[in-house]
Amino acid sequence: MNPDAGQLLRKAVALAEDDDFDGALDILDAVLEQDPRNVDALLEKGAILQNSGRMSHAVRCYDLVLDVSRGNFVALLNKGAALHANGRYGDAISCYDRILRDRKDSPAALLYKGLSLGEMGMLEEAIEHFDLALNLDAELELAAESKRLAQKLLVEGRRDG
Repeated sequence: MNPDAGQLLRKAVALAEDDDFDGALDILDAVLEQDPRNVDALLEKGAILQNSGRMSHAVRCYDLVLDVSRGNFVALLNKGAALHANGRYGDAISCYDRILRDRKDSPAALLYKGLSLGEMGMLEEAIEHFDLALNLDAELELAAESKRLAQKLLVEGRRDG
């Protein structure tokens, strides 16, 4: 990455941190106009789009990253999260599975896969993934809380069924 692009990326990140998403996106678009395969700019743009609720646009950015950098952990994780937010749980799980093929010890991928499984009503499988994530990172509060909720729903479902 050239020094100018790095400087522009830092400026875009600063603008995004100040909630000036449009300004940050303008800068990132300028960087990408010069270098359409700039992974850092694409990841940052995807994250900004995702944080501003534009999930399908974010997914396209992550796909561009994956075209350049196959198996990019951040792109796969964020793409999965964006797909999950759009209710595309099976597609999100596919992203997490790609991560887990190479990084079986990724607490984040295990956690997020568990969340998608839970949304699909696969509570026992979700709990298994939350347990695996917690075995790797006992401080992962979202996994612990999600496990408690899935267990509660499982018990309630058995009582009602």
